[in-house]
Amino acid sequence: MSEDGRSPFGDGAAPAAGDPIVAVDSPATGRLLQAAGRPAALIAPAGSPLAASARIHAFDWRRAVPGTEALAFVASDAGLLCLVSLETIDAVDVLLQGRTAACVFGDAPSLIAIAVSDLTGILNANGAFDPDRDERARLQALAMELARLAEQLGHITSGDDDAPDGLAERNLSYQAEAPTDRAPAIPPDPQRIRHLISIRRLRDRFFRPDLFADPAWDILLDLAASRLERRSVSVSSLCIAAAVPPTTALRWIRLMTDQQLLERRADPDDARRMFVDLSDAAFDQLCGWFALVDARGGLGG
Repeated sequence: MSEDGRSPFGDGAAPAAGDPIVAVDSPATGRLLQAAGRPAALIAPAGSPLAASARIHAFDWRRAVPGTEALAFVASDAGLLCLVSLETIDAVDVLLQGRTAACVFGDAPSLIAIAVSDLTGILNANGAFDPDRDERARLQALAMELARLAEQLGHITSGDDDAPDGLAERNLSYQAEAPTDRAPAIPPDPQRIRHLISIRRLRDRFFRPDLFADPAWDILLDLAASRLERRSVSVSSLCIAAAVPPTTALRWIRLMTDQQLLERRADPDDARRMFVDLSDAAFDQLCGWFALVDARGGLGG
């Protein structure tokens, strides 16, 4: 804050009630927050009096990641907004363990705005019982999809709400029934999984890649093959394997970890990196899927 009480980042709109102050590590990060629609009155330079009351702290770690001292003066219950790159995400992921954090690859204003909104919602909830948690989970899934679109398009656009005339309704007949002929979960050959992944990528030669975006399935397949190959997979490598923009991939990794489909473990040779594995339960489920597909005639030619 300047001596006359105004923000050093310029004039901004009056903040809404309940909006948290965001402390930034540099004026450049502050300008990125403003470009994302954050009022200047809610942006404070690190170390300033206003920053002492900040509930969110923003860092630009796209080029380098500091040590643990960077968070020494940040309250443990504060939200952390981190701008990262594929080169730094592994070290950032380790640094943020146990923290309420949102990572954004790059500096797209739409993605920064979504990350701030996500953190604000988490902080405002403050761990209280939420009777609408199921609805909030659906909204979170929608927010993840919007983030994916925002990262691919550079901005979120609104389209015609009317469905095309020839669009068929989704019918219950397309939903999977509970399997009564489930075969024993025998692990498939890892080369078979890699072949399935490569076949999926062939679609991108003929259709827009985002048309078939299915990061959860790609993550499961890649980790299953890596497990069978006895290969360790870092967070940055898994972001690439997910075949979606990195920010979207990281959201899915966090969500799947929360759902106990994925597990994290420290790299014994590099304290700045974490590996991601399939949980035993998720691996058994995936092996069961392959066995059931085989029992029903395989994937076809």
